[in-house]
Amino acid sequence: MLLGAASTTVLSQASSRLSPGRVRGTITDSTTGQPLAYTNVLLKGTQFGGVTNSEGFYHIAAVPPGNYVLVISHLGYETRSVPVSVWEDLITTADVLLIPTEIKAQEMIVQGERPRHLDDSNLKMAKITAQEVSMVPAGAEADIFRTLQTSPGVGATSDVSARYYVRGGASDQNLVLLNGATVYSPFHTLGIFSVVDPEAVSLLEFYKGGFPPSYGGRLSSILNIVTRDGNRNKLEGIASASLLSGKAAVEGPIPDGSFLVTGRKSWYSDIMKKYLGNQDAPFDFYDLTWKLSYAPPAIDKNSKFAFHGFLSGDQVLHHDPSQEDYLIHNTIVGMNWHKIWSNPLYSMVSVSYSGFDAEVRPNESAAKPRKNRVTDVTANWDFTYLYDTRDELNFGLQSQFIGTSLALENVYGNRFSFDQRGVDVSAYADYRFYRWDRVSLSVGIRFKWVAISEIRPILFEPRFSLTWKALPWFSLNGAAGIYSQEMLTLADEGELISIFEPWIIVPDYLNSALAYHLSVGAKLDWLNILSTEIEAYYKPISNLAVSNPNKYLPTDRDLINADGLSYGLEVLTQYQSVETFARLSYALSWASTTILGQTVIPRYDVRHALGILVGRDLGGGWEGSVSWTLRSGMPLTPVIGFYDQVQFDPAQGVYDTGPQTPVTVWGAHNSIRLPLYHRMDVSVSREFRLAGTSLKLGASILNLYDQKNIFYFDRVTGKPVYMLRFLPSISVRVQL
Repeated sequence: MLLGAASTTVLSQASSRLSPGRVRGTITDSTTGQPLAYTNVLLKGTQFGGVTNSEGFYHIAAVPPGNYVLVISHLGYETRSVPVSVWEDLITTADVLLIPTEIKAQEMIVQGERPRHLDDSNLKMAKITAQEVSMVPAGAEADIFRTLQTSPGVGATSDVSARYYVRGGASDQNLVLLNGATVYSPFHTLGIFSVVDPEAVSLLEFYKGGFPPSYGGRLSSILNIVTRDGNRNKLEGIASASLLSGKAAVEGPIPDGSFLVTGRKSWYSDIMKKYLGNQDAPFDFYDLTWKLSYAPPAIDKNSKFAFHGFLSGDQVLHHDPSQEDYLIHNTIVGMNWHKIWSNPLYSMVSVSYSGFDAEVRPNESAAKPRKNRVTDVTANWDFTYLYDTRDELNFGLQSQFIGTSLALENVYGNRFSFDQRGVDVSAYADYRFYRWDRVSLSVGIRFKWVAISEIRPILFEPRFSLTWKALPWFSLNGAAGIYSQEMLTLADEGELISIFEPWIIVPDYLNSALAYHLSVGAKLDWLNILSTEIEAYYKPISNLAVSNPNKYLPTDRDLINADGLSYGLEVLTQYQSVETFARLSYALSWASTTILGQTVIPRYDVRHALGILVGRDLGGGWEGSVSWTLRSGMPLTPVIGFYDQVQFDPAQGVYDTGPQTPVTVWGAHNSIRLPLYHRMDVSVSREFRLAGTSLKLGASILNLYDQKNIFYFDRVTGKPVYMLRFLPSISVRVQL
């Protein structure tokens, strides 16, 4: 969390004779009262400045007493200049409202006065706004996870799934948080879309490695989704529809606060056939998000309370007794308390409940009944203290109670269950040095007092990052750390489309997984509107839990420990002008897993990946975007033959002499690759304003030139099954 920003100028001896003061406040949207995260704040004519946090709060420390002009600038808002007076040993509060403009692509920065803070954690975190989500061409539905897949180092195994894989890590190694609460099943309809409606999102904070010690529990990445506050000034309603779903949102003021409620419901599942090769797609889903923000000045003018909740449900109902049905549900409820103390201390206390339920109902099919439940109660106390040297100390205590239950039935009809409970109590501290002109340093540690799993992971998880600004336009950075994970999903990589992926705590007979992150990189600011980032990473993983390939007897373990390794190079170039946003990304990567001495590559190992995204304001209310993806073919396990299997009847103790069952003979695991993958998507939209009402019409086409990208080969016929083909879509959005 960035509250104070680093100054890059050492105070003169004359200025230091007086004790410095401080400037702090909150930046909000003048029309809605929405806090504006990551807004640039600068004292004009100096190098004293900062960037607001996710709640729009900023703090500038160690300012020499005097009169200044505070310059505030943010993407899509008019830049404001506000006079402020700073007094010795006192805090000056300056809350500022920003007025939105029609410019959506340019960050309104005063030339030559951008605060040159060197926040190393900020370099490791990608801040994704709602505008960027809308810029990626949508298919049947706009989606935040497909926006993540445009980042280098983030991949997917098919067009069918929005599941993402970060730097060679499995999908369950990614932590998804909604206002700080864990979302255990963040996907709708076979993983094709995110369960979180983009309409409710304020911003996405995404770490794909090297994340600070305030986060734990996963090996690969962190995605924190922050939902919007409601409109504090007026009652507002939004309704929109696509070919897949309809949704509505309502927001408005309440005494000393605001509320927001958004809901989405599927209504036309036939479009999903396009994603599944025209197979039957009896999907049905819904999600509901709500947030109540309350800041009572009569109780405490420096406190803000946010009560939030989330519900989602997915059903696959075939209405056919011969086929199984699937039911999946998420439930989240929580409270966040943000507090600005009289001294330079900021705190956030959060308490949340997250529940996940998944069930397979076999009906009269050959499938077996399965049921999974996760109960998660989490309480976090997070603090940030700011020093006069502009250094920053982040520290906190985080506790989590988790229970998992998995009920199964084996081939003989015997039912059994695995029930596990665990408590995690962790503390962390992260000291960030911002006192120097060209160097910023962050040294932190995460300490685990109590672990969820029986064989506890490492007790201390050190984290380190460094940034050196060698030139005004060129900086180098590096990060290292140790990360642990004590929960996993029982997923079969061989299943191309997986619905039931139960969560469990690592079994008592296994070690918990550990990952070691090491990355080095550079950033070049060619112009104020053009930058390039280059980063190389190396990530060995020990004690991964994988299926036991040598399980032959009921007494053999289902899971064993294995080791993993991933490394690569990523390049990201971004251009941002008044009308145009463009991004060019490239990733070169390797991933492998070593099981019982044999090294194999996972399905999500992609050697080369190139992505281009261009969005442009076309004028007159028109906007357009185009994206193009080119990547190496994914690994595939080949079929090398078949044989007829004679079935043994254990009840009779004899072999079945009837018709024999053909069995597939597989080649070496993921030993071949599919052909090169490439696809182009385009979208266009037009906004109309009529009598205080905003109407936005949109159209998009996925796979514009209908490229036949192979998904897999049919096991029976050997014919290729293709991924998403040419798919047009339309949408409409009305805001009152």
